[in-house]
Amino acid sequence: MAFVPGSFTARGSIIFTSSQNWQVPAGVHKIKIIATGGGGGGGGGYSSTYTGGGGGSGAVEYTEAPVTPGETLSINVGAGGSPGTGGASPTPGGTGGYSTVINSANQVLCGAGGGGGGGAATSSANGVNGSGGSPANVGNVPLLGAFYIAGHGGANTSSAYAPIPPLGSTFAGTTVNLLVGPIGAGGGGGAVNSNGSPGNNGIVIIWWGD
Repeated sequence: MAFVPGSFTARGSIIFTSSQNWQVPAGVHKIKIIATGGGGGGGGGYSSTYTGGGGGSGAVEYTEAPVTPGETLSINVGAGGSPGTGGASPTPGGTGGYSTVINSANQVLCGAGGGGGGGAATSSANGVNGSGGSPANVGNVPLLGAFYIAGHGGANTSSAYAPIPPLGSTFAGTTVNLLVGPIGAGGGGGAVNSNGSPGNNGIVIIWWGD
């Protein structure tokens, strides 16, 4: 974490790739958050004929939220779902985890759901693709701005990438140019007689003072 005290407000940003607690810096009364949920794992492929379903990607949510200097926020970064195993008895992929930021009053300031795991193949059909993650319900918090995009559904044996806010999108005066890329991507389903791929972990980004 790094911030520079100014004459009126602190400025800074921090990227979370693992779950932890974080204390709001002195002088900060508003933060901006982007969260991406973990991607679902790909399902396993059947031993001789069919492929596993692809895991869905995590959702993306952006919010501007009021905070109190010195309060502790709980940062939860959604893990990618586990891959399914292939073979004569394939298994499905695991669901990706939620990425959330929760304040000291136990209110969700921002949250993005993980993608669904891809289904296992059978002896007669390919596995079903996992669904995309959903944004969290943050209606009980007096947010200053919010925007969300549901995750993409699974893509068979290819990765399902998390959605990207349109370049140059403006939220409450802030221009966001975020390229999510593989963060929160769903794992591809397993080829015939092959394991699926794990889902990618999500992320939480917080910045303030701009």
